[in-house]
Amino acid sequence: MKLDKQSAFPPFQLNGCHYDLSHLNAFYWVFRQAAKGVLGEKIYRCVIEFSHHCFSKSPNIHKGETLADYDKSLHYVTDKETRIFDMQRYHLSQQLPAILRNMDKQKCYFTSADDKFMTVSLQQLDGSMIDYEIYFSLKKSKKYDVHIFINSAYARDEQYKHQQGQRPIRRKPISFFVLLHNTLANKKIKRPK
Repeated sequence: MKLDKQSAFPPFQLNGCHYDLSHLNAFYWVFRQAAKGVLGEKIYRCVIEFSHHCFSKSPNIHKGETLADYDKSLHYVTDKETRIFDMQRYHLSQQLPAILRNMDKQKCYFTSADDKFMTVSLQQLDGSMIDYEIYFSLKKSKKYDVHIFINSAYARDEQYKHQQGQRPIRRKPISFFVLLHNTLANKKIKRPK
């Protein structure tokens, strides 16, 4: 099944460099849940769509930053907001389509706001590992089965961990297939305790 090939995000221009964003065009993907016992294989037809938060960031209000603290050439303007084009988020976002095609193999969690997220470990160019967090929401789709919207994706850095000043919250994972099934069945997804 083909989607409209129109780019969701026009290329970003910075200092004469062209940053292509076509890797974040929405795409169609099928997730297959293997047969289990008397239950046959389940197929979920999904469309995966991205937010510009996957390659842009807001000023850090904890540090007292505003848009004025950033050169206007870094401003990424949409109809709803202006954010900062972020080079690290942009480079990491190039891996998002491949990661999301395998999201059924990742552990998923709820955020405090009932959104969902997953964390994958990625190796950077210098060999160090980072936690890449991907925040998403799901809704039933008329054209497909489930619409998966990637709200944001970014690396959790040491500064964030220090700002929290506490141990990470222990959350129980929830199966991605439970999320898909319950979304398709209009069934409330219970937050694991």
